[in-house]
Amino acid sequence: MSTRRSFMQVAALAGIAGIVAARRAPAFAQDTKIKKIGVLGLGSHSFAVRFKTRPEGYTKEILAKPYGVWDDNPKVADAMKGEVYEKVFRDPVQLAKECDCIHIEHADYRKVFELAQPGLEMGKPTFINRPFTATIADAEETVRLAKAYKAPLMSASSLEFGEEVPQMQAFMKEKGPIRAYEAYGPEGHFTWHLPHVINYAHAGLGGGIDFVYFAGDYEIDLRQFRNEKKPTGDTLCVLTYKPRDGQPPIIGMCHVNNYPGQFHVNVYAVKENRNFILQGKWDMNMFDKLNDLYSFGKIPRPYEAILEQHRALVAANVSRLTGRAVKLDSLGGDDALPYTDGIRDYVVSRTLAPAKK
Repeated sequence: MSTRRSFMQVAALAGIAGIVAARRAPAFAQDTKIKKIGVLGLGSHSFAVRFKTRPEGYTKEILAKPYGVWDDNPKVADAMKGEVYEKVFRDPVQLAKECDCIHIEHADYRKVFELAQPGLEMGKPTFINRPFTATIADAEETVRLAKAYKAPLMSASSLEFGEEVPQMQAFMKEKGPIRAYEAYGPEGHFTWHLPHVINYAHAGLGGGIDFVYFAGDYEIDLRQFRNEKKPTGDTLCVLTYKPRDGQPPIIGMCHVNNYPGQFHVNVYAVKENRNFILQGKWDMNMFDKLNDLYSFGKIPRPYEAILEQHRALVAANVSRLTGRAVKLDSLGGDDALPYTDGIRDYVVSRTLAPAKK
């Protein structure tokens, strides 16, 4: 991307230089009782808002609270603040400096790396909503910084933490080897909802994806099925895995659509077939893992899983463009996810609409 890092590069370098010169630990490592969460960019879920009050029935210690917000549209940032956050920032690097935990939900995922970079280089726990980044290069550099600066990093679908995920893992050991699976989600958007089912299956059945082939309809206009309720065709990708322990490659079918149904992974093992359907409360699953990240610096899944899941989604897009199966190992740093301003426009208009009345 020709304008990459352009809107914050100078400020980011200045902020990092100050920390290095001061020779002090990042805020998260200091003796701070309640950690401040800073939100960068408007997204679709507002996960950080849940830290305002303890969720009913949640018993773990919570050592983080919502503190500040930033968005590149000042009106959006003001609307995000509401009665939840204490401060609106006009500079994303200043937010990273003042807050202890960085929460990125910006709908324009092409900006994710440049938003994440300052906080990661300050060693601060960072959450990035799906999709992880736009390009392969950005994804790899984000993880590299997290490792280099020991900044706990999380990017996930809430489905990765459901009660049925360990059940899938146990089923695979007891009834396997696995031959195939079918994973489904009931919302047909390529970059926001296809990751749900790819990540869901990856969490339950493991990695080792070799090839991805895209077929079916391509849907990326949020308004069509959010506002206009337009029916969508099946967005489908077929995943072929590298052989495990001399067994034939697993074949996975991941698809999303807006026809009736629940998130599920239907697993075909040698000894039995079982359909695992989403259980429990997905929002509480995500809150629990975010609390582990922000309060205690714990990451829920390995960085290698984040990178492979992102690479599989990018491979699906390259396959869509080329009409051929794409090997994950063949992807280059510039290979990227598609983007349309309609994604950002949708969340902005939804947030500012009440202010127009």
